[in-house]
Amino acid sequence: MSEYIKYDNHENEWEKVLNDDSRKKIAETWLNQTNSMDRWRHDRMYKLMGPLIKYNKNFSWLTVGDGRYGTDANALLKLGAKNVMCTDISDKLLKIGSERGFINQYSAENAESMSFEDKNFDFVFCKEAYHHFPRPHIALHEMLRVAKYGVILIEPCDPKITPRLFNRFFPFVKKIRRKIRGRDYDDSEHSFESVGNYVFSISERELEKVQLGMHRRYLAFNSVNDYYEPGFEFLSLDTNDPSEQKRINKAKLSIKRRDRLVKYGLTSPEILVSILFKSSPDPLILEILRQTGWRIKELPQNPYI
Repeated sequence: MSEYIKYDNHENEWEKVLNDDSRKKIAETWLNQTNSMDRWRHDRMYKLMGPLIKYNKNFSWLTVGDGRYGTDANALLKLGAKNVMCTDISDKLLKIGSERGFINQYSAENAESMSFEDKNFDFVFCKEAYHHFPRPHIALHEMLRVAKYGVILIEPCDPKITPRLFNRFFPFVKKIRRKIRGRDYDDSEHSFESVGNYVFSISERELEKVQLGMHRRYLAFNSVNDYYEPGFEFLSLDTNDPSEQKRINKAKLSIKRRDRLVKYGLTSPEILVSILFKSSPDPLILEILRQTGWRIKELPQNPYI
């Protein structure tokens, strides 16, 4: 097995989910789909796929990096998609998800080298997994290879690529504080996860360059702001407990505040939702996306081809 195929300790993470009591308890919430605060957070992202599924429920979908029993595939199925193939680097949890009727089709696949034929699926969906890949750009081109119409990414937005006022101000304050403390390096500029991977983030500008490099001209963008606290998996939206209601209200208020800042161009969104189209989309799809809050970006035509 070549070195790049080993995605740090991700496969070991699924072992912990199966054998560590505290992790197992959280993992059960992925399958149970309770009316929790955590479920609400993720559903806000999944629902953005509604317009595409509504346009054609028979579109075939491939989920990539969907190792949590296939939660992404399950969400697409619940939205009405008829044909969803679920994949992850390890199928340990996918087998369980299939046995419990949570997902239908699954396969263990390396995102950098998938076994599927070209244009095998109408859309490829990758939610918060791209930033785990050791070579995400290779994985993105592989996803584009197996997609017929396009690839959807839901990933952390890189505020340093297209900084807004607040994105510039707070790092400036931090820089002054570092100087006072005699430090030159800001370790908050880069981050790593406990499984070992570097956290990649994306930007509209970078994705535009990916498209232009392959002589493709169409993208669609949306965004989501989020807020998480440990224990949200067990926090019911229907709770009557005042302290729990306070936590829910705090999270929703934090999201609304960030939404306003993004709306007025003062800061970048936390999560960027992008569709990279492989060819000129059906105008009806574009109109449906616009009506549901998506921004369509048409890139310039290369004059030399």
